[in-house]
Amino acid sequence: AFGYWSNFIAPPRSVILQVDDSKYTLGLLTRYIKGIQAMGAEANLASEPFNMLTQFQQNEFVKSWGRENSVEIDESALEQEIMSRIIDVPENPSDSELDQLQREFNEAYQQFLDTSNLTEAEHRDFVTGSMLRDRLTDRLAEDIPSHGRQADLSWIVIPTNQSQGDDAIIDANEKIEQVDLRLKAGEDFALLAEEFSEDRDTAVRGGHYGWVPEGIFGALDSTIFALEPGVPSDKVDTGETIYFFQVSEYDEDREVTAAMQMQLTQNSVSQWMIRERGNHRITTCFGSGSKGEPCDWQYDWLVKQVRSAAIKAGLE
Repeated sequence: AFGYWSNFIAPPRSVILQVDDSKYTLGLLTRYIKGIQAMGAEANLASEPFNMLTQFQQNEFVKSWGRENSVEIDESALEQEIMSRIIDVPENPSDSELDQLQREFNEAYQQFLDTSNLTEAEHRDFVTGSMLRDRLTDRLAEDIPSHGRQADLSWIVIPTNQSQGDDAIIDANEKIEQVDLRLKAGEDFALLAEEFSEDRDTAVRGGHYGWVPEGIFGALDSTIFALEPGVPSDKVDTGETIYFFQVSEYDEDREVTAAMQMQLTQNSVSQWMIRERGNHRITTCFGSGSKGEPCDWQYDWLVKQVRSAAIKAGLE
């Protein structure tokens, strides 16, 4: 009895994340990953559990923002959103169509909940968090300028291949060294981009990326917007990737395209999430290992459960 309790009852109840007063258990995360797997999506166990922990945190951040700013998701809007995610809903359906849609939804929704391993309350909570994030995104988008300083940018992109083995790392270093030396010798940036850049979409255009506003590349902005037009940068090492930049010209008040406004908005949301972490009490207990510490077994238990479920379902 104790063995059954310690292996199957106690672990799912273990709290692996707490944000203020909200708690997330190992059981919820395990069921969620199993649900992803059961619905035919790939569940990368090296990243998905940690991505979900981040998502759980951010859901709490946006729910807190909603409470503080009187932003609420009413029940009718929530019901419509859930229905639209489960079945195709036509515009302005008739009363008879609504009845049929409701029956289709009820059946499909129950099947979805059964397959995803989520309770209705859990799913509604996730959708509420998603809708609040959309509301937050809309608020932050209002502060994105329609015009601003921009650079007409070209680049050469070379991954460092740190996870690909020694031969791949040596090959990347040789390419980086060649580009660096040949740029300093005055060779044409466009020709080197076409030869060496692994961003092939821009490489075939001589590395030309296009007009970019300040703020689009975060920490790289300080390098990009300090360049003299026509003068290539030194190599810029971000760890996983080496960049070489060149700016052909600047425009101090250029209209920001819709695509760039969207990217700036997403950057603003990411920065908001980072800042918001400091406004909450966050505790995590989700590790792996064999030291016997309180938080060094949860990941291993999850992996074992998910892989066991995959084997039973014939997915592995």
